[in-house]
Amino acid sequence: AAVSPTVDPLASLNKAAVDGYAVYIKDQAAQLLTATTAFAGAVKAGNVAEAKRLYGPARVFYERIEPVAESFGDLDPSIDARIADVDDPATWTGFHRIEQALWVANTTTGMAPIADRLVADVAKLQTLVATETYDPAQLANGASELLDEVAASKITGEEEAYSRIDLVDFAAN
Repeated sequence: AAVSPTVDPLASLNKAAVDGYAVYIKDQAAQLLTATTAFAGAVKAGNVAEAKRLYGPARVFYERIEPVAESFGDLDPSIDARIADVDDPATWTGFHRIEQALWVANTTTGMAPIADRLVADVAKLQTLVATETYDPAQLANGASELLDEVAASKITGEEEAYSRIDLVDFAAN
């Protein structure tokens, strides 16, 4: 008599969850690149009001994939570091560097290279997530760590120190 293969229902559920999450991450990364490119365009054009308007929508997509983005080494700090996270402020890049210029100085002056680097970093992130594989423990730990970060430090307003759109980030997280 032939032995029928045993199906592990937990393995099947884990695979479905991980596969679904991978599709979600790829979609969010693609939308992040589109939104970041538009944001960077406004920055490079010197349009402060438009850059401020586009900042929050671009941040949403990054915050949604932050647990995965943090797994790519120096890419996350290049995209998402805050001033307190860098040893040398002259090397500070990413969203929050531009955020500071927009809300503190109300300017885009000098931000074009930062905007170009941000788009390049987000494009690289999109390329990396396209082929990345995940496991259930990694996803659970990433989500748990992000919620701990929200509760411990983001709740104080340190994430969006200049634009004050912290609630947008919380909802995306």
